Amino acid sequence: MKYAIYGISCCGKDTFINKLLESGKFEGYEHPKGSESLNTIALDSFGKIFKELSASEKDDVRAEYAQKLMQKENIFADGHYCFPKDGKYDTVFTKNDAECYDTFFYLKAKPEDVKSRIANSAKNQKFANLSASDIDAWQKKEIGELRDICFKIKKDFIVLDSDFESTIAFIETYTTNYKTRNSYQQAARLAEICKSKASGKKIALFDCDRTIVKEDTGTDYFKANGASLEPVKEIFAGDIYSQYQFWKYNQLHKNFTVRPSTNQFHFNTLVTEKIGELRNDGYFIVGVTSGISTIWQQIFREHNIVDLMVNSDETTETTISDFVKGFLAQNISHDHEVFACGDSLTDIYMLESASKQGVIYAPGKTRSSVQEYLNAHPETKIKQFKQNPNQYNNIEVV
Repeated sequence: MKYAIYGISCCGKDTFINKLLESGKFEGYEHPKGSESLNTIALDSFGKIFKELSASEKDDVRAEYAQKLMQKENIFADGHYCFPKDGKYDTVFTKNDAECYDTFFYLKAKPEDVKSRIANSAKNQKFANLSASDIDAWQKKEIGELRDICFKIKKDFIVLDSDFESTIAFIETYTTNYKTRNSYQQAARLAEICKSKASGKKIALFDCDRTIVKEDTGTDYFKANGASLEPVKEIFAGDIYSQYQFWKYNQLHKNFTVRPSTNQFHFNTLVTEKIGELRNDGYFIVGVTSGISTIWQQIFREHNIVDLMVNSDETTETTISDFVKGFLAQNISHDHEVFACGDSLTDIYMLESASKQGVIYAPGKTRSSVQEYLNAHPETKIKQFKQNPNQYNNIEVV
């Protein structure tokens, strides 16, 4: 298998890949030296080192390098998506890169750490004038655009942090069971379950926390077990909702035993009324949650709101993430009419992929990360309820 480790300069890609291979958990994998290989190809083809080439020559060298990587079997290769240049960005990611790898991991680092490493790196002095906010913007651009690209080509995009113990454990779990753990296959399995349970050709997918109910049930779950919410905030910092974030979140609460009373959760009337309307129109209603499955199972036992619940389940190697939700809607939409509703970036691809309509809900307030997504995607198919307590800019209402 071919796995890419992307990230901005000085985020620690080489160090991370070395730690992966030194862990002893990835026997048979190698780390191709990208810079060395690019220089070798450049010298052979053009008689110059890579940085001295023209833009078109660099593209040719990158394409040849990607072709060489495709011939290898098991690799962790580092890569770059873009570089800041003259107040803009120079994108170096190519179609060959997209085709080469099975999964794209992205190593997200703290901007302050990156800035410090740049200051001590002779070869990266061209980035020495970047502020921490510039570095943050660089990472956000890469994450946002790579995430969109990977979703379109049906390949995982998984954002990692610098907690190497956790990231290595996650990557071991993911790569050992790639055929069942990759998001597209997870979603395909779940889609078949949904379609087999539905009697008709209409299926509605509803996010649960802050959509069906006003609260985040996970917050109350942590409080009931006397656990701090700070680690949760760190995991999802920057509104990142890939498989790794939810895997790490699930590790935090897997040994909790105390459940909060479901009486403290309040339904969003606008959403439950929409569910009733769709059910009367022949829709099969599915609750799709990345949250605490035991709490939602109890809520749905006590209230006849959904016909089926889809949730993370380690026994079936299922981790509900942004991509799993999106690919779920996409798979069902091949031969069913799909309506989808959610409130956050976790739901964006599910809403975009719904064949009938995807609707964003803003319960207590609009989310800046969602508005940023909408601003960057004027072609979005997502709409919002005209009764939304709060309205997003630049999208239609239903």
